[in-house]
Amino acid sequence: MTKRTVGYTALLAVLTLVAASLIAGFMLPADMQLPIHWGLSGEADGFAGKWLALLAPPAMAALISLVFQFLPAIEPRKEGLARSEGLYLWGWLALLILGAAIELAVLSAAFDWGVPVPRLMFGTAAVMFILIGNQLGKSRRMYLIGVRTPWTLASEEVWIKTHRLCGKLMMLGGLALVIAALLPLDQSVLVGIALAVVVIAAGVPILYSFIAWRRENAQRDQASG
Repeated sequence: MTKRTVGYTALLAVLTLVAASLIAGFMLPADMQLPIHWGLSGEADGFAGKWLALLAPPAMAALISLVFQFLPAIEPRKEGLARSEGLYLWGWLALLILGAAIELAVLSAAFDWGVPVPRLMFGTAAVMFILIGNQLGKSRRMYLIGVRTPWTLASEEVWIKTHRLCGKLMMLGGLALVIAALLPLDQSVLVGIALAVVVIAAGVPILYSFIAWRRENAQRDQASG
């Protein structure tokens, strides 16, 4: 997979989302309000006119694609980004999947398809976690993508160890979210599982990066002493 391939895929995805939005928009009543935000309960708690609600996901996908398209030009550590191409490209695709899932949720509300939005979002988050987590351990130091703590940026070895751990945690968390989304669990339980996954996958690597950095410095001091 190359940047060009993902770029064309992103363009096709954005055009498809725009086409779906336009077709749906012309079919719906002019004054129809559609959800643009869902609360932790899974119920829609924010609404907007049909055009804003329908075109927001493709606009988000287009903006994300523009950012990723030009990311290599603004990344100071270009060598690190080049060696992290898998994370860069799969992260881009994962965010496009999120845009498509949000568009599906809006269309479901518009046409009463009955798509369970909370489970759709949990499933989407699970896929994103697995796709990104699978690539984290292969990444190298850079400023714009990854677990960017002072300690990972200070040491290539600490970066590698931290991202390998974070990748494993994200993949395990993604699998947990998949299982949770398929089980007949109460909404509050699903939210609790999702929050636990995020806290563990984000918090543990940050703490570990500091510990690994301290350990590396201690070993260096012993060797020089």
